[in-house]
Amino acid sequence: MLSRVASLGKWTFLGMAVLLTLFPLYWTFCIATQDPVATFGEPRFIFTPRFSAFETVWNDQGFIQALGMSALTVGITLVITMVVVIPAAFILTRREVRARTGLLAWLFVAYLFPDFLVAIPLYSVLQSIGLYDTALGLALAYQTAAVPLAMWLMLAFFRALPPELSEAATLDGCSTWRTLRYVSLPLVIPGIATTAIILAVNMWNEVTIALALTSANPTIPILASRYKGYASVHWDQLAAAALLTSAPVLLFAVFVQRYIVRGLTAGIER
Repeated sequence: MLSRVASLGKWTFLGMAVLLTLFPLYWTFCIATQDPVATFGEPRFIFTPRFSAFETVWNDQGFIQALGMSALTVGITLVITMVVVIPAAFILTRREVRARTGLLAWLFVAYLFPDFLVAIPLYSVLQSIGLYDTALGLALAYQTAAVPLAMWLMLAFFRALPPELSEAATLDGCSTWRTLRYVSLPLVIPGIATTAIILAVNMWNEVTIALALTSANPTIPILASRYKGYASVHWDQLAAAALLTSAPVLLFAVFVQRYIVRGLTAGIER
């Protein structure tokens, strides 16, 4: 009897968790596929969906351009961040570095800076060097948040590796960089993939810095918000834009998840 009650309680809480996370997505889909007038009427859970709002948003030339801008910005951000963070995190975990505590404390504080505090000075800097309203300029601005977050995540993954591996490689004559490349890096592939997913989601959904540092080339969240007009709101198009904006991130997470599982399996085999 107690086991049945425990099982019922377990599935109840799991069902609530699924409901709380999926219902907003489902209701956004309902708004996107219903007549805008019906959105504020009596809630309807069973209806014939219409996909004209998706067609309108997808055929918007500005939406495709913003989609490309976001994808390019996220890609550049990930490349710059990983090139900087992976060697730095490895050195901090496997070598004696002065002021390590102070450096990590500063990275933590830097991550807590509000976005607008970073956007104001970067606006004038990017304007002066010709990188305002460009994917590269926006990716450089994102480093203020991406580097601290990625550093703390990668530190945890490198610390989880047995130190004996690096010590054995050093005794065999491997330099720091060869140890990183041939010993540690293959074992933290799951960590790199996980960090990339978190960074990609954060940067894809970022609004404040993108709003300050772009104008003619907005990112996808900025463009999606423009479906809210001054006098009216196209709720069906706004909901369709929100779903289309979220789709690339979900597909990216599903794609990279395969490599996370593969990396974990490879680590166990070693």
